[in-house]
Amino acid sequence: MNRSFVYRATTGAVSFAAALLMLAAGTGVASAALPLPAVPVLPKPPLSDDAFYVPPSPLPNGRPGDVLRTRDLLLSAYPDAHVQQIMYLSTDPHNKLVPVTGMLLTPLFQKPGTDNPVVVGTPGTRGLDDRCAPSKQANPLQANPSSPDYEITEYQQFLINGISVVITDYEGQGTPGDSSYLVGPSEGRNALDALRASQYVNGSGLSTNSPSGIAGYSQGGQAAAWAAELQPTYAPELHLRGVLAGGVPADMLMEVNHLNGNPTAGAGFALASLVGLNHANPELDLNSKLTPQGRQIIDHVKQSCIIEDFATFGTTSIGQVTHPDVLSDPAWQKAYQASLLGTTKPAAPAYLYHGTADTIVPIAEEDMLYHSWCAQGASVQYEVIPGAEHISAFLIGAPAGIQWLADRLAGEPADAGCHDVSIP
Repeated sequence: MNRSFVYRATTGAVSFAAALLMLAAGTGVASAALPLPAVPVLPKPPLSDDAFYVPPSPLPNGRPGDVLRTRDLLLSAYPDAHVQQIMYLSTDPHNKLVPVTGMLLTPLFQKPGTDNPVVVGTPGTRGLDDRCAPSKQANPLQANPSSPDYEITEYQQFLINGISVVITDYEGQGTPGDSSYLVGPSEGRNALDALRASQYVNGSGLSTNSPSGIAGYSQGGQAAAWAAELQPTYAPELHLRGVLAGGVPADMLMEVNHLNGNPTAGAGFALASLVGLNHANPELDLNSKLTPQGRQIIDHVKQSCIIEDFATFGTTSIGQVTHPDVLSDPAWQKAYQASLLGTTKPAAPAYLYHGTADTIVPIAEEDMLYHSWCAQGASVQYEVIPGAEHISAFLIGAPAGIQWLADRLAGEPADAGCHDVSIP
């Protein structure tokens, strides 16, 4: 099928995309033939570089979505919004209450009332260190150059449409402890609870009657899709109107095998996924599987952000840091398979998009998600972007998807059934 596309991007986003592409280009040499990178031993990070991000101890009893604290940012990267950093309660995959941080962006020219629309932004990969937390990047005094806010243009498009945006940092990012990186059920709960929390922030213009949406790409696409599948049972009270999910790693076992040691896919993401999966499933006991140098590498990954991961671990495979290779372990395979998407029909309509030349998340994964949801009777629009790789597909596909979601939040019904909406 012949398709064309329009390139839509901002200069800042393009420059960041170019930087990542250069880092991701790699050498094309098989990782098994390359030595492990020399990794300096880093000092243990402090509990937090900001007392706001230190959760109360003991953690108070409450319900998922309860707001623990908020803080206004007087200086931020969003001049068209009132920005608040937030801490709220969520649950981990074992139904244990956990503190999660994030931020709420409220349009300065929001309509009067308390039933205004809101979208939860589920961020793409930023890295595992607390310094990488998305909510910290909005504060010029906390922003980390190794973890730039490459989704700022997306969030601003929602704000221009009068839509508030609440952004989750996910469990363990911003707050002390490891992150459940690329563990879909955890990310989905964190996203839904961020929506709940936004409705209880004083002066937000939001309430339990607010129409809600979900939007994310890459890791954020996984989180958005998982939130969509969980919402009917985990947060049925939310008035969910639509879901925007692009570049979705829908099959984590397939994805981690694709990433593993792959210089054009981001091998560091596979290493980071070990940390996330082990945190969600401590019985996997990653520490006992790590080689001495593997332990050093994983400690470094825990203290790195996205640019550092690309630059340092672009060819390192899981088999080089664990012995035996945990990817051959049935327990690890089962744990990765627990994040498989497409098993549950979302109650809200969805918009999916993906580039045909994506080297980080193969388009076969989003194809699978599209066909699985459609087979269950969901309403889905799917935009395939020919020739686009992972980053350019986001820059090209997000604006139309954002407008689609804004229309849903404005009350316009989605087309029923499944439709290929690629530009002919």
